[in-house]
Amino acid sequence: MQVHEIITLGPGQRVHVRTDGPCRWGTIRLPAQDLAGYGRALRGAGFVVPQFVARWQPPPAARRELRHLHQVAIRAAEAGSTAFTDGEAVHGLEQQLIEALVECLSAGPSEVKVSAHRHREILARFEGLLQMQPALRVAEICAALGVTDRTLRRCCEEHLGKSPSSYLRLHRMQQVQRALHSGNSDAVTVAEVARRYGVRHLDRFAAAYYALYGELPSATLRRAHLKA
Repeated sequence: MQVHEIITLGPGQRVHVRTDGPCRWGTIRLPAQDLAGYGRALRGAGFVVPQFVARWQPPPAARRELRHLHQVAIRAAEAGSTAFTDGEAVHGLEQQLIEALVECLSAGPSEVKVSAHRHREILARFEGLLQMQPALRVAEICAALGVTDRTLRRCCEEHLGKSPSSYLRLHRMQQVQRALHSGNSDAVTVAEVARRYGVRHLDRFAAAYYALYGELPSATLRRAHLKA
C-alpha cells in the first residue's frame, strides 16, 4: 500500500500487512450490504465494493474530508463527549462519515489481480498457523496450508521480502524474545522457551539473537527475573 490509500476487506476476508517503518491506521467498520446500499443510493447502481481485499486511491478532497470526520469522531470519543449521548448527533456524524467514505470509493478500486488476492489469503493463513503452531517446519506448513513449497516461497518473497525459512527464523526469534522478556518464573530456561517455539540449534540461535537484540537470550531472561 501507499500513503493515502484505502483498503477494503469483504466479509470474512483477512490480510497480511508489513511496514518498513512507523505507520498509523484508521479503521471504519460497516456491514458490506449497508455500504453497498448507501453507495448505490448516493452514486448510482454502478457502485460496487468487491467481496475480496481491494485497494483504492481516493480523490484528495474526499480523502481529506474522510480523515477530518474520522478524527472528529475519535476526539469526541476520547474526550467522553456528551454528543455521543445524543442519538441524532451520533446518527448525523455517522451519515457524514459514510457519505465521505462512499465519495472516496466512488472512482472504483485499483486493478486487483486474482493471484495477488490468493497470495494475501495464503499469507493470512500462514500467520494464523504460526500463532497456533510456531514449531512447524516449512514442509509441514505447506502441507497444512495445502500449497506447494514454490507457492509459499513466492508469497513470502512478494509480501514479506524473504523466504519462508528466513521468515520462520525471524518469527521464532521474536516469539522467544517476547517470552523471555515477560518471564516471571525461575524455572523457565532459555532452552525451554526456545524449544517451545521450534528452535533446534541453540548455539546458532544465540548468535543470531545477539546480532538482532544486542544481548544474549540469557541476559534478556535475567533482566526479566530482576524486574519480576
